[in-house]
Amino acid sequence: MAKKINYITREWYENLVQELDDLKKNKLPIVLERLWEAKAMWDLSENFEYKSAMEDKDFINSRILEIEELIDNVEIIESEVKKWEKVVDFWSKVTVEIEWDKPYSVTIVGTWEVSIDWEFKISFDSPLWAAIKWKKKWDSVKMRLNTGRKNVKILDIK
Repeated sequence: MAKKINYITREWYENLVQELDDLKKNKLPIVLERLWEAKAMWDLSENFEYKSAMEDKDFINSRILEIEELIDNVEIIESEVKKWEKVVDFWSKVTVEIEWDKPYSVTIVGTWEVSIDWEFKISFDSPLWAAIKWKKKWDSVKMRLNTGRKNVKILDIK
């Protein structure tokens, strides 16, 4: 079975590599030291420090594996849009209005970078991306959803 390619931006890739380096060089050695000290207390059945250190070690190891698997199958997204072409592309910041709702801005990113907190980053796997990709400012398109279609107007592209 072919491995899934993970599309991410260069910025996100560099963040992942930095996180991986920090986990391996800083956090894991600290947890292993805590684990060694907790084992020295002998009675592991009632040893909270030992159990806590084991949980932290397991979490760090699983995160290391997750990041390694992700970056082993990565393709970095580079914007192909030239400065004179103002169309929605990877990593574009787009202000849209959906069905006469208030306008809001989204940034188009890879699946692993999606964030709906204060940054509102959407994946190029999303219905909104499918509707607005390669479109220009002031274009109106229809976004296909499970519940039907919604009108989307592109107000700005950065």
